Amino acid sequence: MYRYGVECLFRFYTYDLEKHFRQHVFEDFQQETLCDHEAGQLYGLEKFWAFLKYSRQKPKINPKLEEILKNYKYLEDFHVDGASFP
Repeated sequence: MYRYGVECLFRFYTYDLEKHFRQHVFEDFQQETLCDHEAGQLYGLEKFWAFLKYSRQKPKINPKLEEILKNYKYLEDFHVDGASFP
């Protein structure tokens, strides 16, 4: 499966929201992150986690996403079998 477009979308969410936070875009980010995670992917979750960690914004997070994120404390937690995500 090709992931390039989806990964670009997650980078867009992260960088765009850092510069110009908009609640409706953040809601889309959360929804896409949940869908990506449910599909067995970690990339979106990693980008979402990084946004929350490094952003000055403190938005309300979807409870389901909040529960999933409890398992991830460090960036390295997103790496599988020594692989890293760009």
